[in-house]
Amino acid sequence: MEPAQNRGNPVLNARTYPVSIIVPAFNQLEYSRQCIESVLAHTSPPYQLILVDNGSTDGVSGFFDTVAGANVIHAGSNRGFAGGVNLGLKEASGHVVLLNSDTLVPDGWLERLESALLRDAETGMVGPMSNYVSGEQQIAELRFHTMEEISVFARAFSERNMGRRKETSRLVGFCLMIRDTVIKDVGLFDEQYDVGNYEDDDYCLRVRRAGYKLYIAEDCFVFHYGSRTFLGMGITGERWQALMQENQAKFAQKWQAQTPERHDAVQHSLQLNTGARALAEAGRTAEALGVLKEAIEVCPTLEQNYNDLGAILWTLGERERAMEQFMRAIRLNPDYKEAKDNLREAADALRTESAGGGARSSHENRNP
Repeated sequence: MEPAQNRGNPVLNARTYPVSIIVPAFNQLEYSRQCIESVLAHTSPPYQLILVDNGSTDGVSGFFDTVAGANVIHAGSNRGFAGGVNLGLKEASGHVVLLNSDTLVPDGWLERLESALLRDAETGMVGPMSNYVSGEQQIAELRFHTMEEISVFARAFSERNMGRRKETSRLVGFCLMIRDTVIKDVGLFDEQYDVGNYEDDDYCLRVRRAGYKLYIAEDCFVFHYGSRTFLGMGITGERWQALMQENQAKFAQKWQAQTPERHDAVQHSLQLNTGARALAEAGRTAEALGVLKEAIEVCPTLEQNYNDLGAILWTLGERERAMEQFMRAIRLNPDYKEAKDNLREAADALRTESAGGGARSSHENRNP
């Protein structure tokens, strides 16, 4: 997705800022680039942008160094979400926004969060609504293809819900605005949760026990691809479940309390995708298509589903629809090699056929 033009350098001559935006990242260069470009394009100064590279090896480190005016921190190794955030918090001033590197922010996002935060002194943290988040912040069944579509939706959504906010017991850390006094009173995030999950539940509980309230800014929308760092690290399936169980146990032992059951759309969609592939390999194409449709409904931002749908459509002779799905997968993840290979092979096959060669693409004999 292509964001709008940069609004300008966020840096001020002053040494303190009303808001600091912290973006921690471990690899996933393309998503990190989209995130930072959306912040620069859709956020009005003054603010401080703090970029934390958690030991990336794919170019994120070098890209962060090119962002004009940003305060860049190189951790040297992957310290996990909490560890990266804590490095940023030590450099922050004013209220703080934690922002995942696989998010896209539209015009007015920061003002809406800040308005919800500053409505009264008891509000300690606020978070937006999103297309991909667990709990009460979720808006189901949203699909976008461009940054413009996200901006149009976010603007209309804000107008319909202007000034609305809802008290909650839990906010998800993908985009989280924290009052400056909360950071002084509560401190840093607990780093025992390794690469991530449950550190935000932990912090929410600490903030509430310190006497603050949590609110969802119901007029603010932030787009979230979802789980890109975990996917890049291969933390899916059994590895994901093991991480969740381990961190849930740490939380329960620390607080003698259970957290709400978490449902992760990407992980659920991946399970469905695995089932669809097995069905396709068994020649049960119609059933595979049905499961893929369900996988897409569960998580519209998972590129693998569209690639596999394209592969099945190609075997059914639906060339144009297949190529549309390959292109959709690439729009979601420009680095997705399998979809790029499929699209290239499909285009080559169509050119050969149109030239009268009668050749057929290798997709004819390939299951997704």
